[in-house]
Amino acid sequence: MHIQSIKFRLIFATKAQKQLDLLSPKDRKTYDKAFECFANNGPTYRSLRTHRYHCKDGEIWSSSASMAKRFYWHYMEEQRIIITHLDSH
Repeated sequence: MHIQSIKFRLIFATKAQKQLDLLSPKDRKTYDKAFECFANNGPTYRSLRTHRYHCKDGEIWSSSASMAKRFYWHYMEEQRIIITHLDSH
């Protein structure tokens, strides 16, 4: 039996890209690692700790890049995901 992995194409919204550009190299590396894992394995990969939130505009999902770093996203068509923004606490 052959298991096919589904790869996702990540698209970064302007806000998310600006936030990434302002990060320190260390923080950027943390997010880049999470995005690579996310694109290759999808949001169900356990270490990403993905959650769905309902908001007035529909649904938004969040996943973890680390314990204190999260990114928020929406599903689009055909394995495309848009990363809307980042958050750290």
